[in-house]
Amino acid sequence: MKTTNLLKAAVATLVAGAMGMAGVASAMADTTRVDASKLGAAARQTLTVSANEDISNRTLRAVPLAYYSYAQTDGTNITGFDLVDAGKAGAIADALTKAKIDTSKPANTNIGYAYSASNPMVWVVQNLLDSTNSPWAGRLRDFLDQLKHEAAVTGDKGTAFAKGADVKHMTASVRPGVYAVIDDTTAGQASIIMFNGTGIDGKTVMRNGAKTYNLGVVDYKVHGTTVTKKITYAQNGTVENGGASAETAIGKKVGFQMTSTVPNWTGYDRYYYAINDTYSAGLTYNPAKDNMVVTVNGQTLVRNTDYKVTTESGRFHIIFAPTTNDQTTASDIVAMKAKFPVGAAVVVKYDMTVNRNAVAGKADTNTNNVEYSRNPNTVADHATTPGQTDRVYTGRFTLTKHDTNNAPLAGAEFKVYEGDQTTTPVRFVKSSDGLTYRKADLTESTGTTDTVTTDTVTSASANNGVVTLTGLDGKYTVKETKSPFGAVSILPQFTLTIKVNQSNGSYTLSQFGQDANKLSSENADRQGVTVVNARNIMDMPKTGAVWLTMFGAMAVLLAGAGALLLCRRA
Repeated sequence: MKTTNLLKAAVATLVAGAMGMAGVASAMADTTRVDASKLGAAARQTLTVSANEDISNRTLRAVPLAYYSYAQTDGTNITGFDLVDAGKAGAIADALTKAKIDTSKPANTNIGYAYSASNPMVWVVQNLLDSTNSPWAGRLRDFLDQLKHEAAVTGDKGTAFAKGADVKHMTASVRPGVYAVIDDTTAGQASIIMFNGTGIDGKTVMRNGAKTYNLGVVDYKVHGTTVTKKITYAQNGTVENGGASAETAIGKKVGFQMTSTVPNWTGYDRYYYAINDTYSAGLTYNPAKDNMVVTVNGQTLVRNTDYKVTTESGRFHIIFAPTTNDQTTASDIVAMKAKFPVGAAVVVKYDMTVNRNAVAGKADTNTNNVEYSRNPNTVADHATTPGQTDRVYTGRFTLTKHDTNNAPLAGAEFKVYEGDQTTTPVRFVKSSDGLTYRKADLTESTGTTDTVTTDTVTSASANNGVVTLTGLDGKYTVKETKSPFGAVSILPQFTLTIKVNQSNGSYTLSQFGQDANKLSSENADRQGVTVVNARNIMDMPKTGAVWLTMFGAMAVLLAGAGALLLCRRA
């Protein structure tokens, strides 16, 4: 019979379209008609909204689109039904037109129902079957997204939902039929429009041949996204902990990568999507100088067209699909859906620079989050999902200057070079107390020096002959360029490598290359180097150094010369 054929299509749309199930069977069990009193205005069925979180404070209403006018059962399951319009025929027809759905040809040619403007839900449940794989897509979803704006729907108070069995469920007692479930919550998270049919005569299982489906339950449809972060490289340094930490020097760049997915904007008229990044004082992001590349599904986006970057102190925002200058409403992913398909991979690669505020041994942090629309009723109401925090460290070392009697020496001058080269010295900024030199950053030109000097010796100073160099990392070559004893001193040159423990920020010299004359030595704490100055060659430390070998050779030569002179006299 006609009603039985209608069921075969209706089951798939009502249940699969609303619940994400699929499939229609061809065979049906023997059935009997449900008493009409179970379908009338006085009859009631429970419609339940089910969520994964607390929805007890949501404002939900069930708006009838059609009522059951006929139903069949095998005694346990619903096996057939027919529909009658619930006063929304004009709104439904208009929504179908606005959704650009062609109703002139039925999708299910085996049934062949013609579209009727007086009872359009019969055609809807029969033909809009392409949402069976997901309740977030297809022509059924397109239809619902238009239907939610119809005055007959927005103006129908419907039946209010109340708290259900627990905070994750809300229920409404309604006349048996097909319903749109509207979330009118204006603040906080809210669902897009929902859709399903109720059970009949207490039966909520729909059977179509071998397949069964549950009616009377609507999934609360909300969606979000996440974001991750990792450090991809550290100039002049290293990256550890799976990209969660790095070490480098002031003035060097650190590369970051953030990964997200385009959130599900289905059911929204407008949708805000942004990735936010917050960083501590020792890091700088400069949009004009620091590189940034943003891709979606591997396609590179155009800045200021597909996304824009706004900055403030210690923070920047990547706003996707910008349409205005108002940050709270400056995104419309829906309007640019071709470039932002739901679920597409979003990758942001960018550089930052370590600046003068970096403190040796203390982590400079970089934390991100993703911000997105959470309420289709209020475009400016956003949810924020935290990302993660990465850490960047710099290190330091000390130079201690002594004479051969371990007396501290002030006024010794050194130059420091990156790596093994000795052409371009590192530039420093001297502290006000003269005990510390900080590596200059890229913005500093005046007030810098390429020479560091051990401090003045005073009886009150506990750092006599010591200078501390900060903001450094990696390998350096150190040359003494001026001794407190003048030109008679041998000036050592040595190498060292600074290594930061990226778990706690402590720093040590991981490698030390002593000078040929062994005038330099690594301190016991492995955080610095002590350099000895001798007043003359006889004052040099007797450590088997090169100078001693040279002195011995000279003594032999002098002895030989003296013997030759005696021979000549004889």
